[in-house]
Amino acid sequence: MASKKYDTRQLTAHLRELAAEAHEWTMAEGALSRGEALAKLLFNKALGWTEAVLDDEGRETRVTHKPESWAIQLIYDRLEGKTPQAAPEDEGRMTALDHVRDLAKVRLNSLVPAVGGPPEYKPRKPDAE
Repeated sequence: MASKKYDTRQLTAHLRELAAEAHEWTMAEGALSRGEALAKLLFNKALGWTEAVLDDEGRETRVTHKPESWAIQLIYDRLEGKTPQAAPEDEGRMTALDHVRDLAKVRLNSLVPAVGGPPEYKPRKPDAE
């Protein structure tokens, strides 16, 4: 039996269909679409929120959730568009790193005496008496 190749656009289409379906929101807003409910949850993650939680003994405590940077970035990218990636450098151009590396080599090589081994030993002549 030949398996049908899965098209990744199918997932997006299914997600869009499900997002358009009604979803019961537990707050005063009433019925929202699943997409609207998801957007609300995403904004809550981005902005941070406080919720009331009941502990084991039935006492209400307030839990504060801090803003999530990933949610802020996701919303920003969706609203403003993703920032373009840095353009690749030209093959023929020298990069700043290569230039600094070459300058360092020249400086180090100028500190080393000329190639050819250690300086030649020349015995001292005795002082004339």
